Amino acid sequence: MGSSYFYAQHSNRARQTSSCFPVDPQDTIADRINAALSAPGATGFSLKLCPDTNYPISAPIKFAYPNQEITTQGFPGLDLSHRATITVNGPINADGTGHTTAVDGTCGTCISVALRYVQIQGNRGSGPVVGGANIEFGGNNQNQVIETTTLDPAARTIVSVQQWADGISLSCKGSIVFNNTIIGATDGGIVVFGSPGSWVHGNTVRAGDAMQLGGINLVDYAPWDGDYTGVVVENNQILGGFATSVTDPATDQGKNPEGAFIKIGIAMGPHTWFGDKFGMSLNRGAVVRNNTFQGAFGYAMAAATVSNFTVYGNTIDEDVSFIGSVGPNCSTTDATPEPAPFVFNSSQVFDSSMQQAFADRDADALTCILPDNDDWWPYVPPSTTIGPSATPTGSTKSSSPTEAANKSSTAPLAVGLTIGILGAAVLSYGLRAWPYLSPYSSKPHQTILSDMATATQERPPQWGITNPISMNGPSPKEEALTKSLMEELRRQNTFEDEEKIKNREVVLGRISALVKNFVFTVSRSRGMSEAVARASGGKIFTFGSYRLGVHGPGDDIDCLLVVPKHVSRDDFFTTFLPMLQETQGVTQVTGVPEAYVPIIKSKISGVEVDFLCARLGLSAIPDDLELADDNLLKNLDERCVRSLGGSRVTDEILRLVPDVGVFRDALRCIKLWARRRAIYSNVMGFLGGVAWAMLVARICQLYPNQAAGAIVSRFFTIMHQWKWPQPVLLKPIGDGPLGVKVWNPKLYPQDRLHRMPIITPAYPCMCSTHNVSASTQEIMMQECKRAAEVVARIFDEGAPWSELFEKHDFFSRYRYYIQVVAAADSAENLKKWSGTVESKLRQLVLKLEFVESLKLAHPYVKGFERVAHCINDEEVSEVAFNRISDAVINRTQEEAAKEPNSRTVYTTTFYIGLAIAPKQAGAVGPQKLDITYPTNEFKRICKQWELFDVSVMDLHVTHIKNAQLPNWVFEGGVRPVPKASKRPKPTKTSPNAQSTDLPNKKRRSSLTGSSAPVAVTPQLMAIPPQVQAQAQTA
Repeated sequence: MGSSYFYAQHSNRARQTSSCFPVDPQDTIADRINAALSAPGATGFSLKLCPDTNYPISAPIKFAYPNQEITTQGFPGLDLSHRATITVNGPINADGTGHTTAVDGTCGTCISVALRYVQIQGNRGSGPVVGGANIEFGGNNQNQVIETTTLDPAARTIVSVQQWADGISLSCKGSIVFNNTIIGATDGGIVVFGSPGSWVHGNTVRAGDAMQLGGINLVDYAPWDGDYTGVVVENNQILGGFATSVTDPATDQGKNPEGAFIKIGIAMGPHTWFGDKFGMSLNRGAVVRNNTFQGAFGYAMAAATVSNFTVYGNTIDEDVSFIGSVGPNCSTTDATPEPAPFVFNSSQVFDSSMQQAFADRDADALTCILPDNDDWWPYVPPSTTIGPSATPTGSTKSSSPTEAANKSSTAPLAVGLTIGILGAAVLSYGLRAWPYLSPYSSKPHQTILSDMATATQERPPQWGITNPISMNGPSPKEEALTKSLMEELRRQNTFEDEEKIKNREVVLGRISALVKNFVFTVSRSRGMSEAVARASGGKIFTFGSYRLGVHGPGDDIDCLLVVPKHVSRDDFFTTFLPMLQETQGVTQVTGVPEAYVPIIKSKISGVEVDFLCARLGLSAIPDDLELADDNLLKNLDERCVRSLGGSRVTDEILRLVPDVGVFRDALRCIKLWARRRAIYSNVMGFLGGVAWAMLVARICQLYPNQAAGAIVSRFFTIMHQWKWPQPVLLKPIGDGPLGVKVWNPKLYPQDRLHRMPIITPAYPCMCSTHNVSASTQEIMMQECKRAAEVVARIFDEGAPWSELFEKHDFFSRYRYYIQVVAAADSAENLKKWSGTVESKLRQLVLKLEFVESLKLAHPYVKGFERVAHCINDEEVSEVAFNRISDAVINRTQEEAAKEPNSRTVYTTTFYIGLAIAPKQAGAVGPQKLDITYPTNEFKRICKQWELFDVSVMDLHVTHIKNAQLPNWVFEGGVRPVPKASKRPKPTKTSPNAQSTDLPNKKRRSSLTGSSAPVAVTPQLMAIPPQVQAQAQTA
């Protein structure tokens, strides 16, 4: 296969090819096509078949990667008669089984695959063959497209989504089945398995040359426990059987030798299909309207065991007959009603609105009827178009059945478009209790239909796990506000200038050369020849904010080194790290091999670069390597899989958004807002960069044509009302080649504890927000609500965007704070020690949340680093408690060096704001808040760190009042002047109505330990016993 079949990875559209796929040699067609589809890097590959060409295949063609497409070259644009044909031509076994499937789209990675403008020839005129459908799509996938033609009436071939013998089956939320023509399905033409919020519109379901059980079925109780809320079935044509010739010209009726008819045109409720098999299980909430029926049926519509159904506007064409009688499978005790247009069992239809034409009958197990010799079928001459005079919106006109029978070589059996979530992802992962982000859960029904109609008319790709809320583009006002937003972002200095951008590129160029030299050096040390060592390669991948394209001045670059299998992680620290230290422009290098994800932190030419390393099971790393293939993860240890995760997740996010430019602009805004409001920190229990990016990406999926300003507005509107712990996903959770854990709250109890699950899109899918606590969740929701109100003022009242980015008020919001001071004897020791303390602060917050009288524990997102030059032990002790005198603050290192006992102390101080619950009515005495246990436990956990050295490191936890905060925590080192405000007097009915977090001289609150440090034990660098005693009693 030529290289012209492939182009750059991560494209949002299928790749274009310059020539059609050759048909010769014909005996290897299937093998050659499957080799092209499964080749490494074939994500997005478009296989173009030659027009007017037949491709006889001896085995199924199988999609293998996301975004792949099979189509005819030149489409759309050519006449449909020029489509390529795929002919099923494999072996048939003696037992009647054999090759039946032409195209298979059920692989675990078949997301967004498409089959367009191709004819499928079942080629089974000799009789039915037991096997799969001609087209099998579905599995744990989404956004699959079928826009094709299926032939072979003799085998009654069908379009099959999932494993049922139906035309189209759908089981997930928010699906759209639009403008399909389905002929000769053996069971149901379109079968809806619950699928709340789905739209079945403008389809034609036609009986072939044999009996068909149902046209459109809403009968299955599983997998949604009967939930059909928001399902709309409208403007569909159901065409039953027709006479093959006219017997009575006066009535235009005749016979059909094959007994072709549809038993139930539209079946509603389990009892119509299954009888009392499922007891009184009710299907609930669908709308069935404006559908038309023509041809021979047992019943046009039937309803039993349903509730909250709305049925109206459905019509019977003049060319129709209702035929059939009791068959051998019918109940002998439960009467089967005579064939009729509309029947329902009034005792089994609850809280529903049914059009007046329905007759009250026993509507149980109606599929048992069969046609008999006395029945007549309507006859439509070949020159007459089947269907009502006014074709429903979105439906397709069809030729007469007689004409179709005479021209079977060109008659379409399944042509159209199916979009939506078609499959059983919800079944696979048991997430019905954790609903996906659905835009249809709370919208008025007409609004939903309008949005879905807009989406369908433009035939966009589906982005994410549901259909878009709206396909509308920005209004002039939204465009103007987007322009003003971008101007504000530039004023806020969120973009780098050209010089710094070029500097980053130069730095990355040096790193790339260094990595290749590193791999070469290690390869030579393993005894490889110079040529083999050079060929071993090595490659860097960026991820995080730089890869997403939203980095700003001063942001670091996250960089992944991918090396061949003979380069170890030890080599990363013993060989690469020293080589990095000797590289031009490098000023800082620190290795952390014991980290959860081993990392080297550095600073190169003023740019901070964090390095991870992953060793693949390859002997060489080519320059064109991409990481999207899950098979690359095979045989890797957990640290390598984690290291690869950052790059794979970032690339997948970019692949899953409709417009990368809009996504980047909106994300840049959200990042700035989150940082200004002090809620941007994964380690502190807020959201990190990846989680914020996934939330923005999801909103972009729901509004794929909108501008950045509108995306920001909708972001806050949706997020501040989001019903956590409903998860946010960019695509269905999929399996992969490893036996590793993926996020599954049904299987793993710990996953059910996640408060705000935002799931990474790359395998293995994990929760990126497991650090979120009750306190940090409450804070983020408050901030989203505030932002939604601000943006509403921007859109409605012309307020400036700068209001959105106003700085937080953390250090004036609370009356009490916990102060955590990590101290060490050197900058290097402090970096490791303070990092450990910071990673454990979340544990302190979680413990504080269980303290009685404490409403909320609010961690600040970063620590404050200080360097103090002390001249005696007393000053060292004071600095360790963050009580630093002006003399120490103003003293230089040179001045301190003149004293014989001088020492430099390095500290990082963290803060947690405490929101005190209101005092209970009737409570006597001062309010108590005992934080001894949480703080002691926190210190114990921190000091269990294996590298903790009591002689050079220390930790102190104290509580302080707002007035005791040091000036340097405030912007510019200046404490803001409190705004004067008149305090409301408490009422008799609400003596504690005022905020408990505002200073109030009349209200007292005591904390265990009074105002002294809480359970402190100063041990910094062997402080003398007498000084320790002084500090303990201070």
